[in-house]
Amino acid sequence: MAKNELVLKEDKENKKEIGKLTLEEYQKKYSKPVNEKVAKTFLFIFAAAIGIIIFFCLFSFVIKVYETFDKNNIALYISIPIALLIFICVYVIPLYKIHEAKPFITNVDSRNAREAKKYNKALRESIADKMIDLKAKTTGVTWYSEANVGKLAIARQTHDDEELKKALTETYDTDVKAAANKMIRDHAFKVGVTTALSQSEKIDTLFVVTYDLNLIKDLIYLYGFRPSDTQLMKCYQSVIADALIAYGLGNATSAIATGVVKKMGNVVDKVPVLGSMVSTVIDSVTQGLVNASLTVIIGFQTKKYLMKEYHLQDILDTVELPTEEEEAEEASELMDSLKKDITLTAKKGKVQTA
Repeated sequence: MAKNELVLKEDKENKKEIGKLTLEEYQKKYSKPVNEKVAKTFLFIFAAAIGIIIFFCLFSFVIKVYETFDKNNIALYISIPIALLIFICVYVIPLYKIHEAKPFITNVDSRNAREAKKYNKALRESIADKMIDLKAKTTGVTWYSEANVGKLAIARQTHDDEELKKALTETYDTDVKAAANKMIRDHAFKVGVTTALSQSEKIDTLFVVTYDLNLIKDLIYLYGFRPSDTQLMKCYQSVIADALIAYGLGNATSAIATGVVKKMGNVVDKVPVLGSMVSTVIDSVTQGLVNASLTVIIGFQTKKYLMKEYHLQDILDTVELPTEEEEAEEASELMDSLKKDITLTAKKGKVQTA
């Protein structure tokens, strides 16, 4: 665990003892210089790379259908729109929903700290409203309990920001945490079963990428906000790594299965079909387990980034900032002092010249 994450965990657990932080203390502990343009550029590159991987898998599917039906143009005309529709559903829509969500602003300095706190407060209220509406208007949603949603509703009605933060934190630490773990398990199970049954590395890659991307999207919807550009970029990087592993996993698992069959020795020699069955089962199960594990890792990575950002904005809210009146008065005093110094220096210069 990184040093700043250890400090964050310690500060979160001892929040009552922290008191008010100065902006300098917050910057020293939690802020670090980030080139936003570079982060956005790499975020775009990794997002585009995921799209290219999905496009490649779907293109292979179209070619396979075309060749299976003896290069029949009708099969081509049917498979292309299907592939395009799949591309929109599994890539374009999830990516749009991910980037439509707003992140908290936690990497601040003296220029944007005040605006960041106002923005974060508005985002917290927006998240609470979404949770309340989702519980009230959508049947079958069990992510948020009645008790916690009730606390959020009371805090919103009374415009009590402190109570809202407490209720929101409790919701994340209980309801959302349990729902997120279930969501990660469900996605990982589907990935494991699908890739275990599939005998194609391209299909495995397609399912791993789409399930991982949709898991990130679903977790963001559950929490109500997304990670920062830098952290979201790391999530996309993990999706790409998983895709490459899934694509090359077939050869590795086949070698493992072959080694196991060879160790069976005489049994395989007497019943050749048994050796083939054992090899297939081991190969399939191993691929399924590995791919499921990779999905679990991405899920917990995304969840960690989300909670890190949430606790950082909570700590940022304790940072003491001078009021606008105090800043205006300080600026006025500085200008008066500067005016006196300039006037005095100019007079001395004139005397010396004379």
